[in-house]
Amino acid sequence: MDLTQISEETLGTIKKATAGINASTGIHGADLADLISLVPVNSPFRDRLPRVKPKQGAKFAEWEAITNVNNSQPNPATAFDNAAPIVNVNLQDVTALYARIGAGYTVTKDAITFGADYADAKAIAIFNAINQYKIGEDKKAIGGQNFALAVPATPTVTPSANGGSIPATTAVPVKVAVRTGSNFSWGGSGIASSAGSATTGSGTTNSAVVTVPAVRGAVAYDWFVNGFWYTTTTVNTVTVTTIPTANATAPITNVSGLSTVYPTSVPTVDASASSLDFNGLIASLAGDYATSGYGLVTPGQGSPSGAKFLSLDGAPLTFSGGSVNEFDTLNQYIYDSVQLSPDRYMVSSQQSKTLSKAFLAAGTSSVYLEQGNGDGGRTNASLGGHLNTYFNAITGDRIEIEVNPNLPAGTIIATRDSIPFPNSNISNTMELRTQEDLTDWDYPAGRQSGAGGGPRYDGEVYSVETFINRAPVSMGVLQNITAS
Repeated sequence: MDLTQISEETLGTIKKATAGINASTGIHGADLADLISLVPVNSPFRDRLPRVKPKQGAKFAEWEAITNVNNSQPNPATAFDNAAPIVNVNLQDVTALYARIGAGYTVTKDAITFGADYADAKAIAIFNAINQYKIGEDKKAIGGQNFALAVPATPTVTPSANGGSIPATTAVPVKVAVRTGSNFSWGGSGIASSAGSATTGSGTTNSAVVTVPAVRGAVAYDWFVNGFWYTTTTVNTVTVTTIPTANATAPITNVSGLSTVYPTSVPTVDASASSLDFNGLIASLAGDYATSGYGLVTPGQGSPSGAKFLSLDGAPLTFSGGSVNEFDTLNQYIYDSVQLSPDRYMVSSQQSKTLSKAFLAAGTSSVYLEQGNGDGGRTNASLGGHLNTYFNAITGDRIEIEVNPNLPAGTIIATRDSIPFPNSNISNTMELRTQEDLTDWDYPAGRQSGAGGGPRYDGEVYSVETFINRAPVSMGVLQNITAS
């Protein structure tokens, strides 16, 4: 090398590159932290249901129930030398359709290679699929439904001179469609009602309050104003403040868990019944037993299940003397019907907060200071509280309050786990019958052209199952509860 040909610029670069090692130009390691997941997986209803495998394969789970006809029995008083009257017995055939639920995954061989010694890409894909399966199974066990909800009645529209920006003498035409629990999570609804309408008075600050009679089994209401989707609520009332000229586009942020598959037009075809669903808890309470054929049918078209539905019609829970009035009403109905108490109230986070705040409020309950360090709990005190138990004023039974993230706000379900009747033959009031329990199925290796086409691993986790509720008559539902 001819050193005379090296320029001053090159020499400067060499000096700079050999000036030693420091923090800004030196050697750096890599602090590679673990892969993390921020996906909540909370499925309390599904987790506590017994899973029972039947002895043989079938499309339906079937059983017969002897229903309560105690109030229609003959008088037992009998004359001497006469035969006693024959007791009345009513048998009800009950069926539950098996369905398949699952979650798929795919992972390429290259993804596995690039993640080697850091994270097992295939195992993570399977684990994520199992998590989504569990969440989906919880939602279906609560809200799955394969019969149609009733079409809502025509809404009542009541104008108001305040609260909105609707112009004077303007018609406010409103239709409403209702959602099952499955619709709440994945979109769709029943057929919309006929239009109710009213005309505003003078002024430019008009609004309208719209109400519709509660639909048994509905957990949400889609409102359509002037032919466009206006909003979705979890109560059977809404306040209209403007006349839309297009479908709403903003997400419904005040309804936790609502599907982002929003309505695009007024529904004229039913999507509340899904032939792919089994009937979950709400459907098992809302539906009638079919008098011909199989399964459950729309309320009013068969034999009632006996479960009680009470609608608050957009009002909040009310409290008196440390009690929840609506709980007491429901408890009394259940006791008068079957002489039992609920074991559990399933509530949303909204209703859990309402209950806890109400019982901590002055005048509705006593406040106790926790003892500690001899100060009577008056230092290092804690603020707030959570209500997790309610006592049945009729039977004295303790009723657990369970918060479920997959139960829509505005609905509370009273359930019972056992039936202590003579010869009831009920080991589990509710259960998941699994023809095939959770299975990881690997598909054969495949190939297709284009990105992601291979080599890859495809698979799914799935089960074939149905939800069984042997005693809906021992349960009840409070619906259309607003926050307070």
